[in-house]
Amino acid sequence: MSGHARMDSPYSAPDTPESGMADLNQRQAQILEAVRANGAAAVSELAAQFSVTTQTIRRDLKVLGERGLLVKGFGGAFAAPGVARYTYSERHSTEIEIKRQLVEALRPFLFNGATIFVGLGTTFHHLHNVIADFPGVLIATPNLEVIYTCALHTDATVYAYGGYVRNKDTSILTLGGGSRQKFKFDIALIGASAIDRDGAVLEFDPMEVELTREILTQSRKVILVAHEGKFDRKAPHQVTHLDDIDVIVTNSDLRSHLDNATALARLQVVTVAPDGT
Repeated sequence: MSGHARMDSPYSAPDTPESGMADLNQRQAQILEAVRANGAAAVSELAAQFSVTTQTIRRDLKVLGERGLLVKGFGGAFAAPGVARYTYSERHSTEIEIKRQLVEALRPFLFNGATIFVGLGTTFHHLHNVIADFPGVLIATPNLEVIYTCALHTDATVYAYGGYVRNKDTSILTLGGGSRQKFKFDIALIGASAIDRDGAVLEFDPMEVELTREILTQSRKVILVAHEGKFDRKAPHQVTHLDDIDVIVTNSDLRSHLDNATALARLQVVTVAPDGT
C-alpha cells in the first residue's frame, strides 16, 4: 500500500498535496509556511505580518484552500487535514531515548489480557518491547509502526483501525461511524501535538480529534504520554483537557507549563527523570 493510498472519504487528503505549490507567489508560499508552522493563523495576523489588506489575505487563502494546501476557517486558516505537520522521519528522530523511557514507564499500568488502544505518533514506536512481557494483550491502533512491531515481535492480537494512510507518515486516518468495530478498552494510550497552558490537549489534524474523542468514551483508563517538547506549543484543534485524563507520563515538571495547577488535582502524574527512573 503506497503512502498515498486511501479510502473514499469527504475528509480525504489530495493525492499529492505539494503539487499545488508550483506556481504560488512568494507571499502565498510564506502564508502556507506560517499556517503549517503554528497549525493555524488568523486573517488579521497574516495581514499585519505581510502588510496587506485582509481582503488580499482572504484571496490568498482561497487559492491555497482550493489546492488542498490548507483549510479555510472563519477568520483564519488551518493546516490541511490528512497531511502530517512534521514528516515521519523528522518526528521519529526526535527525542528517541526520552520516548523509549516514557514507554517503559507504562509497565505498571499494563496487565495480561488487557485490551489496549494505542494512538498515533512516534512516541509509541518502542511499545512492543513492553507489550512482549504481557501475554494475551489485544492492541487496536491506527499506528502502522505499532501494528508492524507488535504483530512481529509480540504474541498480542493486533487490530488495525481501517482508513487511509496519511501522506508521508505511518498513520491510518480512519472513517467514522459504523466503519469501526466498537471496543471497550481497558487502557487508551494517547499522545498529543501540543498541550496548552490552560491544560487543553491539542492536535493539528481534525481527523485525529474525531478518533481520539471516540476512544475516550470507550476507555476505562486514559493515559497521555507527552515529552517536554509538547508543552507550550500551538495546535488548532482541542481533543480533550487534562481534567479528563487519568494519567500523564512525561519527563517535564507540569507545574512550570500550566497556568492553573488545579488541573493536576485528580491527575496521576508519572515523571520520568533524565536517567529513566
